[in-house]
Amino acid sequence: MVSNQDIAGVFEEISELLELKNSDRFRIIAYQRAAQAIRSHGEPISTIFERGGEKELQKITGIGESIASKIAEYIKTGKVRELEVLRGKAPAAEVEFLHIQGVGPKTATKLFKELKATGIEDLKKKLKEKGPKYFKEKSLNKILKGIEISGRLGSRKLLSEVRPYIEELVQYLEKSDQAKNITPVGSYRRWRDTVGDVDIIATSPNPDKVISHFVNFPGFSQIINRGPAKSSAVHSGGFQVDLEIMDDSEFGSLLQHFTGSKEHNVALRTYAQTQGLSVSEHGIKITSGSKKGSIIKCSKEEQVYQTLKMDFIEPELREDRGEIEAALRHELPSLVNLKDINGDLHIHSTWSDGTNSIEQLVKKADDLGYEFIAISDHTVSLGIARGLSSERFRLRHSEIEATRKKFPNIKILNSCEINIKPDGSLDLDDDIMKTFDVVTASVHSSFSQSKELMTERIINAVKNPFVDIIGHPTGRLINEREGYDADWKKIFEVCAKENVALEINSFPERLDLTDTLVLEAKKFKIKFAISTDAHNITHLDNMVYGVSVARRGWCEKKDILNCYGSTELISWLKTN
Repeated sequence: MVSNQDIAGVFEEISELLELKNSDRFRIIAYQRAAQAIRSHGEPISTIFERGGEKELQKITGIGESIASKIAEYIKTGKVRELEVLRGKAPAAEVEFLHIQGVGPKTATKLFKELKATGIEDLKKKLKEKGPKYFKEKSLNKILKGIEISGRLGSRKLLSEVRPYIEELVQYLEKSDQAKNITPVGSYRRWRDTVGDVDIIATSPNPDKVISHFVNFPGFSQIINRGPAKSSAVHSGGFQVDLEIMDDSEFGSLLQHFTGSKEHNVALRTYAQTQGLSVSEHGIKITSGSKKGSIIKCSKEEQVYQTLKMDFIEPELREDRGEIEAALRHELPSLVNLKDINGDLHIHSTWSDGTNSIEQLVKKADDLGYEFIAISDHTVSLGIARGLSSERFRLRHSEIEATRKKFPNIKILNSCEINIKPDGSLDLDDDIMKTFDVVTASVHSSFSQSKELMTERIINAVKNPFVDIIGHPTGRLINEREGYDADWKKIFEVCAKENVALEINSFPERLDLTDTLVLEAKKFKIKFAISTDAHNITHLDNMVYGVSVARRGWCEKKDILNCYGSTELISWLKTN
């Protein structure tokens, strides 16, 4: 099945190639909007096409007749003729340079024409040799830094991309009556934002039968190897899966070992040595005293930590960030859970760039059992997202009021995602801002500002008396764009003083704040809002990814605004 990511990539590439040719701006924006709509759509686009053809595709906001035709062409043939033609007109190196962070179409063209570089490595060499002739020092340093950043952005898969595939594979393995305790481990089990190879462990009295079942999984494109208790395969989703079968008596130790992280396991083994113990995937060996040489088998993971006289450490915390010391002191946090979430504070409707009406979004939230929901459409300066003016917000408020009457059991908050402009000002006047129940302020442009300018830009927004939450604070897009440079300690200090919350954006490409910054911000007693940034009703189900970031950042219910009841939340907003 062709993924939404693949289809969106087609239209993103078309828009990039059109930018290189300085084509009509409205045409470029149309492709960008189509890519955004496809990437953020909850249901697979290929499924929609199979169900109702091009006419059904045109029901999606941002997809007209021409775009629908190209989607159909790609699903049927794996190609789009317009893209092939554009590729033929644009040198491959020029397109490659466009993917350097901070490099736009004009600069990409200049790099190709003036330096005559044939690729990234050649470009780095020629920038150092001839760059000063064509670029000012500041611009040259920006390009070199962009190359460095782009090189760091890895090819690991998003957790959200891999998760459906792994759940399908686990369900398949569970059909074998020979397999028990089937558990994906590693970074997947720790809910890291990205995943490389996926390891799965299980127990069985007949490992070879489980391996036989595994290698026949229809979703594999290649079997790398097959042994009596181990096997590796390449999934058609583009990642490797390794399966290992172990004896029941060793499962707990194996589970702890393979969940990791490497740093956590090293720290755990180092501590164990001070207690006369040696921890491995096979059990815990006693290395001193009368029982020296004997091995304590751990069939359950909890036994590993119990034997070391520490509290059980949740997988998300196993990153060697002080969790072992806290477990020994019995001071680990009681981590927030998905069931603790009472609402969503950042959702877009069809009034801006969402694909569902306010009523549809509220109905979905009601089905989730939420107490509250915030409709947070974009503001006027974000044209590509059909940002609302003050007048359009007033019109939208009438629809919110009508929806409130239909759903009296859920608190519908009149909200907006206001744009923090490059100078730190906001793109709505205070007179309209004070009419909202909750205001989220976010940066959407000029990501390459200096650390000093970006810091002051965000702080200016934090200090506005009507701002409640800073949205997707670092601006990162996983595997595409690093977060902008800012003095986060200084920002956290001001957020704490002004009682402004920070968003943990659950959109799988964002997951922003990052877990490490959440952990740092938590020290300042800042509140967090876990929000889906939903542009489609299915995106409300992404809340689980934001919760995983909060857990990795050591957050408890008391740290999260979404865990408040509606009355408590309104009280916090009014005193903010």
